[in-house]
Amino acid sequence: MKKLLYTLAFIVIGFTTSYAQRPGRQNGREQATPEVRAEKAASAWEKKLNLTADQKSKIKQIEIDRIKKNDEWRKRDQAAMKNKMEERKTFMKQNKDKVEAILTADQKKTLAASRSEMRGKMKDRKGEEGKRGPNNSKRGKTPPPPSRPVN
Repeated sequence: MKKLLYTLAFIVIGFTTSYAQRPGRQNGREQATPEVRAEKAASAWEKKLNLTADQKSKIKQIEIDRIKKNDEWRKRDQAAMKNKMEERKTFMKQNKDKVEAILTADQKKTLAASRSEMRGKMKDRKGEEGKRGPNNSKRGKTPPPPSRPVN
């Protein structure tokens, strides 16, 4: 009996693990093709607006075009964002080099210490980011609730 239960548990775990790792999934659900998504949208419109078959087919084609265009824009925006980040990194490095060219050796050491201190503070803040409650809000501690009703 134990062997049967262990075997069954092993099969279930194996099945769920392999299913969860399938490609093309987004946020735990299948990412449908533009055609499938357009068909869903056209069917919803058909039910809501009592469309004819001809109207449904035209709307489906419009939806396919819209979905493909949105996907294209999304990919282009992601690439543009990556390019902007690279551009900013380059600009920031150039500015850092310009400033350091002006400073003396002692000033450079002081600046480096200041920067590392700032990085440490930022890491500390990043660790606290998810812990905002009544005692960890940005504005400081909130007062405790009144112990008795106010008249």
